[in-house]
Amino acid sequence: MEKELIENTFIENVKDIRISEETKALMLCKARLSCIYETVGNVVCNTYNKGIDEVFEGFSYKFHELDHKLMEVISAYVEATSLSSNYTKM
Repeated sequence: MEKELIENTFIENVKDIRISEETKALMLCKARLSCIYETVGNVVCNTYNKGIDEVFEGFSYKFHELDHKLMEVISAYVEATSLSSNYTKM
């Protein structure tokens, strides 16, 4: 029997993909980081009536640097988990 030329198994698996507890934990870290940034911004705005970078030069840049590194971690974990589970889990 010949093997099908076009493979669809992984596409079918993605339709019902599960999110691992580790991925959820990493996404929760990202959400917390966003909440921290917004909270600091709100406090600065309420206190100084200025934007965060007007009061603390480079704050946003450093935040986005950490946020970017966290996304690299999440992306690497999701990729490894997706591949090892044949796209049934991320």
